[in-house]
Amino acid sequence: MKIRLLLLACLAFFWCNRTIAQTTKTLPLEISLFNNASLLPGAAEAGVFGWPIHPGIRAGILFQLQQREKSTWFQTAQLAYHYHRYVHHGIQLYSELGYQHDLSSTFDIEGRIGLGYLHAISAVPTFELQEGSYQKRDNWGRAQMTGGATLGLGYEIAPDWRLFLPTPRFRS
Repeated sequence: MKIRLLLLACLAFFWCNRTIAQTTKTLPLEISLFNNASLLPGAAEAGVFGWPIHPGIRAGILFQLQQREKSTWFQTAQLAYHYHRYVHHGIQLYSELGYQHDLSSTFDIEGRIGLGYLHAISAVPTFELQEGSYQKRDNWGRAQMTGGATLGLGYEIAPDWRLFLPTPRFRS
């Protein structure tokens, strides 16, 4: 019940911000590939990349809340999928509140904090003990709350293309 209320509140928040705060007709689309690492930040090679790889894809839109000459407040609505080998398939729906500050015409620094929903579906069959024998369980998955924080440096390659190098996300 609490998860449903949280999901409903998040959707209402997305809708209100889209209808009230959006001032432009185009919505920037964010698409990224990522590794759902099972290591603490700094524990892998180069501090951010480790083995094995647990691939994922993320897509979302960005709503500008307030834009000034050198800074922008924004909110995102993101949908993501990742596969964690032998553990689960994860489907995420979340939002991030972010601030971007332009350092020059091509470089910027950005910070985000986010909150959302993760539905994890087991990648292997699950069983439960019933009357002395194991029976296969239905696998509907489990609901979890997810949160994160990101700091990053952006570089504009061309007027419509941007490279963003984030730090690892700290998820609970």
